[in-house]
Amino acid sequence: MTKISKLEIILNRRAGNGESLRIWKTIKHFLKQNNIDFQIHTTQKNGDGIRIAKELADNLEPNAKILVLGGDGTLNQSVNGVKNSKNPNTPLAYIPAGSGNDFSRGIKLHHVKPLILLQNILSMKTPRPIDIGKAIFPEQTKYFVNNIGIGLDANTVYTTNHSKRKDFLNKMKLGTLAYVSSLVKVIKEQEAFPLTVTTDGSIKKFDQAYIVSATNHPYFGGGVAIDPLATPFDDKLDLVVVNKITGMTFIKLFSKLLTNGSHLQDENVWHTQAKSFTLSSLHDEYGQMDGEELTPQEFEINFEVSSHPFWLPVEK
Repeated sequence: MTKISKLEIILNRRAGNGESLRIWKTIKHFLKQNNIDFQIHTTQKNGDGIRIAKELADNLEPNAKILVLGGDGTLNQSVNGVKNSKNPNTPLAYIPAGSGNDFSRGIKLHHVKPLILLQNILSMKTPRPIDIGKAIFPEQTKYFVNNIGIGLDANTVYTTNHSKRKDFLNKMKLGTLAYVSSLVKVIKEQEAFPLTVTTDGSIKKFDQAYIVSATNHPYFGGGVAIDPLATPFDDKLDLVVVNKITGMTFIKLFSKLLTNGSHLQDENVWHTQAKSFTLSSLHDEYGQMDGEELTPQEFEINFEVSSHPFWLPVEK
């Protein structure tokens, strides 16, 4: 393994219903056994990941690495913290320990055991660039590693996060089922809304938008492949818009989504890939970014594909 001076660890103890603590115990034992210097930085409340990552990136000593141990939300905050630091290209290492872990699934690392992943991370000499999304709101800019959703997806995230079933199903390693069960509940509640998409100089208007997902890779909701064609290695972002449908038409489309990905060819689904595009929804809607709730609002977002270096052993 390459000698590092120190491992700065951002730990979300609540991630994955205790999964992060279980993984951390294994990692701590390994680090002590191998005399690897480390310091733990524990998040206590929402936003701590941003603050901690920014402070670490501002003051990181040579040959030190930042390791994020938590779920997609913790990684999202860490990326945003680094991007807002004095050293916005500071690489991040990541060991997934959340309930969904869509980012690790999207880069095909979700089956790698944490201790093996750690050893691979420590042995890396050069970080690997991976696409991330850049979302420019009227008053701020945010980065995302998975996706930003508006409408049904975001409503489902809100319902899942506030559901008593979530903790139980996460403990049973059935995080995806928590998302799907919430989805079934909100299908009837979610109303269609108007949406305007501007990309490559052309404008497309939707009167009955229902599901909107700007995504960096295929997955959301803990393994649901909303866009099987998306990849975080093509220097593009993907956009999926599903029109409001009901009854058997929705059931058939939903079945395609959960099975073979052929929903992208359905007449009620619009899909594009681009380096940049703009979404405008002048109607208060639920929103989510990497599984974290966004305040219901009228959305006006300019999307751009960006990139960030990661200490992760991935191949394109």
